[in-house]
Amino acid sequence: MKQHPIIDGEVRESKNGLALVVGIWQDKDGQIRITSKDKFITSVNNKEGSVRCHENLYNHLKSLLVEHGKWENKLEIGNKDE
Repeated sequence: MKQHPIIDGEVRESKNGLALVVGIWQDKDGQIRITSKDKFITSVNNKEGSVRCHENLYNHLKSLLVEHGKWENKLEIGNKDE
């Protein structure tokens, strides 16, 4: 059964999960911010030793941002061009 596209604020439940809209963007420090409509906000980075470090998630989210033209290499943490 095909469903309509999910909209802001909507939460769909499945047997063992949820589907919801989240926003992601690269901040001025090169971290990736994650937010939802209810004002939940957090960040993830690829900086070893940081409490926010999660290289796998960071790389997946970065790939999405790159794919959609929303990534600036000069902002990336650890970029040698800084």
